[in-house]
Amino acid sequence: MTTSPDIYGQWALHGTTLAPDGSTLYEWDADMEVVHGDTAPGVIMSTKGGASGGRNSRSLSFAEKLERLPDGAWRLRYGYEADPEHEATASHEFFGLSQLTFDADLIRAEGSSCNYNGRYVIMKLAAERV
Repeated sequence: MTTSPDIYGQWALHGTTLAPDGSTLYEWDADMEVVHGDTAPGVIMSTKGGASGGRNSRSLSFAEKLERLPDGAWRLRYGYEADPEHEATASHEFFGLSQLTFDADLIRAEGSSCNYNGRYVIMKLAAERV
C-alpha cells in the first residue's frame, strides 16, 4: 500500500490563460487549498480579482484521483465547478478539468486546466506551498 503524500494546506497558484495559438491571453493568481477528501485530496480555489485584490471566482473539486509517478512525484487529477454558495460565483456557472503534478519534494506543482461553460480556455498552472 502506498502512503498518500502530505500535499494538504495552502498553496499560492499562478495561472496563465492561453490563446488558441498558445500565446498568453492573461495571467492570474489564486489561493488554493488542498483538503482531505473521501478517497483523494480535494481542491478549493479562489482566484484574486483585479486591482482591489478581491476574489472573482471560487471553485470546488470533484472526482479527484491521486497517483504516484515513477520518479517520486504525485499527480492529482480532478474536475472542478463554481461554488454556488460563494458570493462571487453564485450568479454564474463554470466547470472544468485540471491536473497538477507535485514535485517529489512536495513544495511545488505544475499542471494544466481547461474551463467549459463560460470562457472555454486552456490554462497553465504553477503552485508553490505557502
